[in-house]
Amino acid sequence: MIIQPTSLAAQLWAGAAAGTTAAADSWRVGALLSARVMGQNDIGKLLLEIGGLAVEADAAGTQLPPQFQVRVLTQGPQPQLEVVLGNTDERVAMQGLRERLPQQNGYAPLLGVLAALGRRPIARVLPAPLRAALATLEAAINKPADVSSPSGMKEAIAKSGAFLEAHLAERKQEAPASDDFKAALLALRRTLAELPATRPGNAAMPRPTSDTPPPLAQRPLVAQSRAADLAVTEEDVDGLVGQLRADTRAALARVEIGQLESQPQAGLWMIEIPLAGVRGYDVLQLRIEEGKAAPGEAEGPWTVGFAIDPPALGAVQGEIQLRVPRVSVRLWAQHGETVGRLENEFVSLRRLLEKSGLILDNFACMHGLPVPTSAYSAVLLEARA
Repeated sequence: MIIQPTSLAAQLWAGAAAGTTAAADSWRVGALLSARVMGQNDIGKLLLEIGGLAVEADAAGTQLPPQFQVRVLTQGPQPQLEVVLGNTDERVAMQGLRERLPQQNGYAPLLGVLAALGRRPIARVLPAPLRAALATLEAAINKPADVSSPSGMKEAIAKSGAFLEAHLAERKQEAPASDDFKAALLALRRTLAELPATRPGNAAMPRPTSDTPPPLAQRPLVAQSRAADLAVTEEDVDGLVGQLRADTRAALARVEIGQLESQPQAGLWMIEIPLAGVRGYDVLQLRIEEGKAAPGEAEGPWTVGFAIDPPALGAVQGEIQLRVPRVSVRLWAQHGETVGRLENEFVSLRRLLEKSGLILDNFACMHGLPVPTSAYSAVLLEARA
C-alpha cells in the first residue's frame, strides 16, 4: 500500500526534503518512520503524523491501524511512502510493551532491599518461605569474577532471564532452572503473593521515587546506579514485604521489556545482568547487535554496547565493535580519575585480545558520558501514554 503526503505542513516537509531541518536524515530513501493516524480533514484526506511531521495523505478508502510504519520510497515535494504493516508477533509485542512500561522500574530498588537484608538481623524475622525465595534470588546473581571470562559472560547472559522461556522450550522442563534470574523473580513473586496481606497503613516503606528508563532498542543505554542505603528494623517488616511486592513486579516487568525488545531474527539482544559488588549490587546493561556479513565474509560485524554504575568507578559506558580479527573500543567515564584507571588497562586489554587472535585497532576513553543521539521514539511515547 502506497500513501502520498500532499500539502499539509508543506513548509516543514519541504525543509526536511531539502535538508534544511534536523529531520532531513530521517527522511532519506529507504528509511523506516513511525506513523499514526490523526483523523481526516474536511475534504476527505487522511491526516497522519509521520516521523514527527503532520502530513496530509492521499489514502482514500484505505484502512490503516492507529500506529504503523512507513518506508520512504521517493523524496520531493510529494514523496511516496510504503505502508509497512507489522505482523501478528509484532503487534503482540507492542501490546506487551504497553502493559509493562507503566509497571517497570530498574533492578536497583529490589537489589537495595536484598543488600540491606544481608547486612541486618531483620532477615531472621521474615517468614521462612520468603527467606528461602530471597536466598534463591541472591544465588541467581553473578559475581564480577563470573563475567571476567568469555565462558562466564556467556553463562551470565544465558541465565539473565532473557532466555528463560526459550530454555524451557528446548529442554522441555516443567520447572525453570533455579539459577535463572527471571525464574528466581517469579518464585519470589509467587511467595509474596502467598503471604498474608499487610496491615492497612503498612503497604510499603516510604522511599524516593525513581523513573529508571526502560531497556528499549530505540534509545541509548542509561546506567543504573545503586539505590540509597535502606535502614530497616523489625518494626518495618510489613512495610518491607509491601515494598518487596512492588519492587519484584517492577523488576519482572523490566525483564519482560528486555525480552520483547530483543529481536533475534534481526540480530539484536537487550540484556541486563545483576552483579554482586562490595556492599551492594550493580547492573550491567548490554546491547548486542549482529550485523550482516558483506560478500566474501564468513560473518558480519558485532557491536556490543554496555553501561554500568558501580560506586568505585561511577557511571561507565562503552561500545565495542568487532569485525574479526579487528576490534575497536570506545569508553566514556563519568569521573576523570576513572578515565585514568581505564587508560592504564590499555596494554593489558591489547595483550588479552592478541591471545585470542584479535587486533585492537582503536582504543579511546573520554571524560563524561555520551550525549544521547536519539530521544524516545513515537512508539515509546504512545506506549507510555
